[in-house]
Amino acid sequence: MLEIMNPKTVPILAATLLLCLVPGSLKAAAAEDGQVAGAAGAGQAAGGQTLRAPVAKPELVRSYQQPTSDYSAGHRGVDYRVQLDEPVVAPANGIIWFSGLIVDRSVVSIRLPNGDLTEVEPVCPTLAAGTTVLVGQEIGSVCDATPGYRQHCPAMRCLHFSYRTESGYLSPAWVMGQLNPSRIAPWTNL
Repeated sequence: MLEIMNPKTVPILAATLLLCLVPGSLKAAAAEDGQVAGAAGAGQAAGGQTLRAPVAKPELVRSYQQPTSDYSAGHRGVDYRVQLDEPVVAPANGIIWFSGLIVDRSVVSIRLPNGDLTEVEPVCPTLAAGTTVLVGQEIGSVCDATPGYRQHCPAMRCLHFSYRTESGYLSPAWVMGQLNPSRIAPWTNL
């Protein structure tokens, strides 16, 4: 027999389900040694597009944090621990959309065949905008940011990696399939 829920618990259940569905609330999967899981952080983006971490040994130091609105605080990407002059590679096949300085940071963005954009910073680019690149191809190296640049990781050097669709930002770790799935505890009568 179907039991009717207590009206006082319906809003709590609805809020809990909503929080379980927000991609930014998920935690990145990590192997025991601190490396991001997967073959050099590779996975599949929309349309079967291969997406990988933009560095050879991706060590995740800061996860994506979903903003509550288009203009609110959040962390619209992930950060990997890197070394100065470390090579940075194309995380996907595409065309370099932008390569250069934006205000106080050196940025490389790549437009994927499906129209999505990836972006890495701070990267001193070796290729110009309009260049076609293949996943894993070197696009530049980690460089010092300009004075006044607000570091993503104040205590260490890191590379910021973002993934943007026409609807907004997504966690690159989620796009690569490297997040643990949400789990909802079984319903019990309280």
